Amino acid sequence: MNRKLVTTSLAVIAACTAFVSCKKTNNDQTVISEPLQTIGQEITDTILPKKDASGNAIPIKGTMLAGKTYHIYADVTINQGDTLYIQPGVKVLVHGNGLSPASSPCFYVNGTLVSDGKESAPNWITAYESAATPLSNATYVNDAANDPAFKGYWGGFQCGPKANLLLLRFTHIEYTGGPWGDNAADYGAAPGDPRFTIYMNNTGGYGKLILEDSWFYGAVDDGIRPQNAYISIMRNTFQKMGKSGGESTNIKANTYGDMAYNLTYGIATNGLKTAGDVGTPCMVNIYNNTLVNCGYRQLKPTRNGSINTETNAGGFIFNNIIVNCKQGLRVTFQSQKGKPSDTLNTLYGNNLTCIGRGTPMATNDYMLFIEPNQYTLKMATDLNGYVNGTLAANGTNNGTNTVSDSLKYDPKFVNYSVAANSTGSQYLNYAIPPGADFHLASGSPAIGHGVTAASKAGASLLSQYGFPMHILPEGGTFGATITRPNADLGAFPGDGSGNRHKY
Repeated sequence: MNRKLVTTSLAVIAACTAFVSCKKTNNDQTVISEPLQTIGQEITDTILPKKDASGNAIPIKGTMLAGKTYHIYADVTINQGDTLYIQPGVKVLVHGNGLSPASSPCFYVNGTLVSDGKESAPNWITAYESAATPLSNATYVNDAANDPAFKGYWGGFQCGPKANLLLLRFTHIEYTGGPWGDNAADYGAAPGDPRFTIYMNNTGGYGKLILEDSWFYGAVDDGIRPQNAYISIMRNTFQKMGKSGGESTNIKANTYGDMAYNLTYGIATNGLKTAGDVGTPCMVNIYNNTLVNCGYRQLKPTRNGSINTETNAGGFIFNNIIVNCKQGLRVTFQSQKGKPSDTLNTLYGNNLTCIGRGTPMATNDYMLFIEPNQYTLKMATDLNGYVNGTLAANGTNNGTNTVSDSLKYDPKFVNYSVAANSTGSQYLNYAIPPGADFHLASGSPAIGHGVTAASKAGASLLSQYGFPMHILPEGGTFGATITRPNADLGAFPGDGSGNRHKY
């Protein structure tokens, strides 16, 4: 555990003020409301950022207050050593149009940002709706060219090289991807490139990225892009990420942590991706996620469409459900951009992949359980219609996909028909149908099919970091809430311990 972070957190908590309210129930029982935390000064101005005498934006620190709506008109900066804390039930409306860097404000996080929403009082950080900047609606199910979800009205959260912590808990993040300007090179981009929803590349150690129980809706390119970071990405929903390319999560070199209990729906390329660099690993456990309708807006070859690991990336990959995606799990030998995965430090199995149609599709549209000529094998514990082939000298697998029996592996969701949502062009839809329920119905082959522990002899990194990793501080305002693997596959296990979102 990072001693500096713990010391800082204790000092901050000691300086907090709170209030406690009591009320009587009909049974004459006293109920004590959870106290609201305040860190630093209260931010009472709702038009931000404030300007100094020279017209320059003043960096923000302190606490955004529950029940308030804040309006953001320009870039917000949180200085190194400072904290912006957002109480539950706050709405932040960003006034942007996505047409230029100046008109697409972002949060520059050089210190700590904590959005501490609650299930009963989530936070919203989203675009301000106007006639010039309309928001998406239910009519947009497969029209990325016109859907406002892909307009990139604002610039997301861009973490500086010394950023300490970005934590989003029960927070809605929407309409990100505004373009970079002249400072693009400082964030590994070029002017005009879309900004990722969250970018972190810590050069002074490891940044800490904790995303819990949150909703990510609408992004021009990648959603989450950390490097040199410790991460915990748990129980989130990702929808409409990437206009013509991009992943929900694109985890880069020297990043360690876990991604679990996430629903990724209608993502341009991969739902979840990890990629290190030559000589620099990326070790992330990927377990108990549900991935649906991913991969179809990315037309470039060998980019996959569900869970993808490449270029020296490894980790435990178990208990996932993949439905109607362009392809199933890929442990990469070679892709258009990526080099081989770290197969020594990769272990996978107990994953279910279902493709709900067994008929040919148009050019560039295809559903495969496993992509041939990669490292991926069908494990004895996997549920999918792939037949392993003879391994080549380089270790790749040239097996075949048996698509005709695809519905044999239907996970039987409570309220989402795999078959109906794969016919016609339904598999291209990126909008979650209202009322969809991805819990497992009685009789699902995914119930109890998973593992809750795993190990691989001789894999030093897997042994070192574990499953899950527990490398971040846990509990409290500044810590992670890590859910362990569940024997029910997917993000919505029957015991209610996973993703709690309703659609």
